Parts: sequence; C-alpha cells; structure tokens
Amino acid sequence: MKVLLCGYRGNPYCGGQGIYIYNLSRELAKLGVEVDVMVGPPYPDPLEEWANVYKVENLNIWSVKSKDIPVEKLKRVLATPWNFADYVLTRLHMFPEMETFSFRAFFALKEILKTKRYDIIHDIQSLGWATVPMKGYGIPIVTTVHHPLTKDREADLAGNRGLWDRTTTILFYPLVMQGFVIRRINRVITSFTEGVDELQKAFRVKKKNVSVVFNGMDVDMFRNTGEKREDNALLFVGNTEDSKKGLIYLFEAMKLLPDHITLTIVDDGPPKKLTAADMIKKMGLENRVKFTGKLTYEQLVSMYSRKTILVMSSLFEGFGLPAVEAMSCKTPVVVTTAGSLKEVVTPDCGIHVPPKDPDALKDAILRLLADKKLREKMGENGRKRAVENFSWPVAAKNTLDVYRDVIEEYGRGR
Repeated sequence: MKVLLCGYRGNPYCGGQGIYIYNLSRELAKLGVEVDVMVGPPYPDPLEEWANVYKVENLNIWSVKSKDIPVEKLKRVLATPWNFADYVLTRLHMFPEMETFSFRAFFALKEILKTKRYDIIHDIQSLGWATVPMKGYGIPIVTTVHHPLTKDREADLAGNRGLWDRTTTILFYPLVMQGFVIRRINRVITSFTEGVDELQKAFRVKKKNVSVVFNGMDVDMFRNTGEKREDNALLFVGNTEDSKKGLIYLFEAMKLLPDHITLTIVDDGPPKKLTAADMIKKMGLENRVKFTGKLTYEQLVSMYSRKTILVMSSLFEGFGLPAVEAMSCKTPVVVTTAGSLKEVVTPDCGIHVPPKDPDALKDAILRLLADKKLREKMGENGRKRAVENFSWPVAAKNTLDVYRDVIEEYGRGR
C-alpha cells in the first residue's frame, strides 16, 4: 500500500500534529506501507529512513507583526499567490495556514502524480478548501480530527473581554471551511468514542463516516525510571494559556489542600506566559506552585516517574496525552470526565471527577495521597493499559485497518 500523509506543520516538537505524523509514518513503514509525507514548516526531524518527504512552503507569520517580519520573508510574500494570501489574511487576524497549505499541496500533488500513484491520502487536521478538489485525482481521502475546533473557539470566547477580542477569535478559527470539507471526506478518524458525537454536533458529520482510533504514544520512552517518588507532589503537564485546561479549578483545589502539598507545572511561566502565573499570585500560591519551562523527553519521563499524582482539571480533551504518558510511567492520575478522559483513563488507573469542581478535585487528590497501595495498583494498571491500547504500533495497525476499509469501500463505489 502507498500512503501520502499531509500536515501543515510537521515538526514533532511543534505540537500534536507533528508528533502524530512522525510516529504514525514510522510505524506504518514497519508494517510494510510505502509512506510519503507532505508537510509545511517547521519541518519534521529526518524521516528519510522510512518515508519520502515533500516540504511545502509557508511563511509562518501569523503572530508576527509586519515590522518584525524578516526582510527575506517579506521578499517572498509576492513570490506565490499563497504567500501573498498568507500575508494579507494574517494581517486581518485570520489563521490561513490550513487553507493555503491545502492549495500548495493540491498543486504539488498534481506534479507528483505524473510519476507515482497513491492508494490513499491521509490529511492530518488541516481540512483546507483544496482538499475537496484533491478528490478529483481519483484517490480516497481520510482525515484525522482529534476534536473539532468549535471546542477551542468556545473556550477562547469564554475568556475574551470586549468586542475586539471576540471578533479576532471568531476570525481566527476557519470553522466554515472545515465544516464544508469534512463532510466531503471519505472517512474521518477521531481518537475517542465521544468524538463521533462531537463531530456530528459541530460539523454535521455522519456517524457512519467516522472511525475511532486511539492516539499512539512511545511506551518504550515513557516508562518508569525507578527514581524515588516524591511525597505530596502533584504534576500538571500542558499549555497553561489554554482555557480548556481548567487551571483555575486546579488552583482553587490547591487553596483547599494542606500547605505541604505542592504542584509542578510543565510549561513556561513568566515572562513567556502570564495567565497561570497571575492566577497563582492572586491566590497566594507562589510558594506551592512552580513552573519547569519546556523539558526534554528524558526530563519529562523523569518528572512523571518522580511526582506522586498527575492532575488534569480539563474542561475538554480530544485525547489527553499527558494522562496516558503518566499511566505509561506507572503514575496514578486524577482527571475530569471531560471529553476523552473518562474513556482514556479507566477507574482502575485513576480517579474521575466532574469538571469545574475544585472540591471534588481536592477530595480525589487527598484520597490518593492517603493510600500508597492504591496509587501503586493504579500505576501498574495504567502501564498495562497504555501498552495494550495506546502504543504507536497498535495505533498504526488500527489506522491501517481503516485505510483498507476505505480503499475497499471506494473501489465498490467507483
């Protein structure tokens, strides 16, 4: 089988999209699939051992003021219509990377298909306008959507102050485009069962066109290091600027917990990120909550292995990777029932609490801190669940099953 993976950002250190492309392409290749990858910048670490990579240009200037754009990038603005569109739309506070990537990919693929053929095209969370005419090449297309962007927009709007903030938030999210495109894709892959209903609600996607494939993770890298566990040490891993993480409720729970219980946040603090730090200061938690900044994978694994409990106070999660990483390191978790978390974390691996409930968070944390045997049992169960359900080989095999089903269905319909 020959597969083309497409994503507008390809580097595994730029976020979930890059991690997904890197690991899925590697594991598909191990299964005998011939994989090509078409990606925009930041480009992935070398994939040439197992995939052929086509690099697609993008100026990456959404958050950069015009006066701060390097001269060499400004010279490229007029080089192609897509660069010009990137520049104009970003000045209007829109985020055009997905749509301009799709047009670049459409025309690049036209040239590639002169000498080779693919059995299937896999779009990774882009859903740009030109994905629809790409179907004219006679190749079935699937897309992975971990969760609809409606959830991100709702969370941002809830935190907006004033008409200007709300306007720029609405302009930022290309929901009309994504809704139009996703309804015309041969199959949608999402990472948890409730995501099927979320996609139907957000974009009117038919349930029969959605397949559930759990995300993968590197269970060989994320394994307990054997380091001594710290006592009364909570851990949060995630983007503190993302209002969907529900950090305000975690901080309120910290206020209710005894002073000897500490929280470590794996993310940047001041001066790079101020939202969480401001909340911590207002609540008088400066001596109990610390930021680590960005960590290497090795440092993160050590952190999971040493801290007592991982806590996720999320208002929504499309998958909840930190929970799975912690489970893989034999660390018990306290998570809300938001989004995928109640499906990813089973009751034998951690404790569920309702979203937006600091008292419930406090009670769950105290229960686990008081019961070492329960923590150890949940840790063992978590590792077992991670290996059996969330490893990349399992994710790749299940994705390949979806490819085969779509190709067969596409052949019958021609």
